[in-house]
Amino acid sequence: MFMHARQRGLSLVEVMIGITIALILTLGLMVLIMGTSRSYQSQDDFARLQENGMTALSYIGDSIRHAGFYGIGNAATTVDAAASGVSTVVDCGSAGNPPLANWAFDTIVPMVGFTGLTPATVNATLPCVLATNFQTGQLQVLAVRLATGERLADPNADGNLTDAAFVAGRVYVQGNASGAILFRGSDYGTLRAGGVHRTLFGGADAPIFEYQAHMYYVRPCSRTATPPGCLATDDDGRPVPTLVRQELAGVNMVERPLVQGVERVNFLYGLDADGNGVPDRFTATPVGVEWTTVVVVRVSVLVRDTRASIGHNDTGKRYDLDGDGVSDFNCTANVDCAFRRRVFTQNFQVRNVAQRRGG
Repeated sequence: MFMHARQRGLSLVEVMIGITIALILTLGLMVLIMGTSRSYQSQDDFARLQENGMTALSYIGDSIRHAGFYGIGNAATTVDAAASGVSTVVDCGSAGNPPLANWAFDTIVPMVGFTGLTPATVNATLPCVLATNFQTGQLQVLAVRLATGERLADPNADGNLTDAAFVAGRVYVQGNASGAILFRGSDYGTLRAGGVHRTLFGGADAPIFEYQAHMYYVRPCSRTATPPGCLATDDDGRPVPTLVRQELAGVNMVERPLVQGVERVNFLYGLDADGNGVPDRFTATPVGVEWTTVVVVRVSVLVRDTRASIGHNDTGKRYDLDGDGVSDFNCTANVDCAFRRRVFTQNFQVRNVAQRRGG
């Protein structure tokens, strides 16, 4: 009688089959992980697009809502900068954009837009904007003059604001029914002692707000390696277009980056010809006194990802920012086509039209 030895372990064929099954399962798991990763990245990109778009609209909309707000004064024409001798050092006026001096304090014109600008022409109209810092194809700039919405607190609640928390070098506005003044915070004590300040009924100091001049446009880069101008080597050699704002820092106009990935900003102004508060038509180019009839500004921003998306191609897509059926932006270079894009639009009410008309 022969005794057969009990088989132990696996045969070569069984091992190969097991390895094949493990490889298939591993491959499936890798495909699942890669798909989940791409889905997460896509959702994250869209979330960033929406966040950047809403942030850009929020910055611009806040300025529009405050345009022409100069405290509790009743007319823009009565704002007096000469009373305190305040003036700007680095300004943005020119022969094509008067006044040449103290442009930032031209309170009679709280809001004005410029169109048809290019990197080659923008500096002649707005000297505070460098040609290298103006995005090709942007065309439009919006300038707004305003007081910020937060009033200075009265520390002792005694109606005397000489001890308010003024920031050295900054410009403020104080107004009442008879008009308003602009002044440096450090000068308020002297102005008040000379009776130049504004008061409320009963003698208390009128509310004081920080004064600002804002100007919005798009520049070609986010971080300038060699300020102040943008270079092709900025942002690690792949410049990120960015919404920027020129604003007063003390008495100088300076450029502040606000939101990355903004490639275009478009402004349409709603004109109210009959005074009922409702726009009768929208235009990108109000003329002369039409600026005093602007009651709504329609702002559209074209926002792209701050990083390229693998496998994405924007070729053939057209983006219409002003709703006229004509493309305002389309992908023309391979490096640009790898980014996801979206247009965001919102209407903002101009709340201080009555003051400007009163002037």
